[in-house]
Amino acid sequence: MWFTCNIVAFLACLWVVLASSFNETEPRASCTVTSYSKVAEAVASCSEIVLDGITVPAETTLDIALQDGAELRFQNEIKFEYAAWDGPLIKISGRGITVLGLLGHSLDGQGSKYWDGKGDGGGKAKPKFFRIEATGGSLFQNINLNNCPKHCVTIANSDSLTLTEWNIDVSAGDSQGKNTDGFDIASSNNIVIENSVVKNQDDCVAVNHGTNMKFSGLTCVGGHGLSLSVGKSKTDASANVVSNIVFTNCTVENSRNGIHVKTHSDATTGITRYGINIQEDYEEGSSTGNPKGNIPITALTMQNIEGTMAGSDSIPVYILCGTDGCAEWSWSSISITGNDTSNYCNYTPDGFTC
Repeated sequence: MWFTCNIVAFLACLWVVLASSFNETEPRASCTVTSYSKVAEAVASCSEIVLDGITVPAETTLDIALQDGAELRFQNEIKFEYAAWDGPLIKISGRGITVLGLLGHSLDGQGSKYWDGKGDGGGKAKPKFFRIEATGGSLFQNINLNNCPKHCVTIANSDSLTLTEWNIDVSAGDSQGKNTDGFDIASSNNIVIENSVVKNQDDCVAVNHGTNMKFSGLTCVGGHGLSLSVGKSKTDASANVVSNIVFTNCTVENSRNGIHVKTHSDATTGITRYGINIQEDYEEGSSTGNPKGNIPITALTMQNIEGTMAGSDSIPVYILCGTDGCAEWSWSSISITGNDTSNYCNYTPDGFTC
């Protein structure tokens, strides 16, 4: 009897210990939100959030500052009511967060209500679409972004961030859309963007400032290609530094440039198409013809690049460097055919014949 009673007491004690251990980790609170008015409450109290077919009021940012480690999922169509303003339409921030698009979802910026062929250059005000400020190994995956009024995705103040399996489609704006950059990255480090499609009318990717970034498996259609766009700050030299940027296994189709390295400004004009376009003469959105070496381009490596061009004034390689502006370039296995005009280089990389 003594033995039996103590066994029972032992089992009861063990159950208390196990129950206490289970309670140390509370279940993750899960919330499904179907109304914009409930978003703030869900963000404050839930670590797993589903935004299901909500409509965001006009001239309002869907501003979601997630808890550390939280997960956000988009379901069905997320709508943004029209207003002529600067945006962004949506901003997501957090540390160690996961943002996922569920099957059949979409975020539509209603670009056709804004596009007027002028982009940033006038006409009605147009909001930027999707801003990300995330750190700590955050992941944004399988996002369908459609009809950006102008810049589609802005990544800023971020570190250790991965974007994968995005589908950005602004192809409906081919006649009137402008400045619809796919991914713009500034003041960020350790960024990976991979296995994504961008159909737009401006840079597929534009790196403005930051270090340690890798872009792989991108398909870019209809825009201005893969860009390093450096020199926006006229007062802070440290904000004009880009280093250790790698593009690999990317495809650019029907675009003004394949690869575009540009300093001092961030846009291109005219109808000339380039396979590889490197210029140090941009100012206020246009080429001046007077290159400056104030933002040097050094240690630029290109290898295994193939392409076919079409159209008048197509140039395979165009290099225009300012005095002492370009150094230590190494190129190999560059093959671009179908051009109308010959290469132009005032600086020739090692391993390449201009």
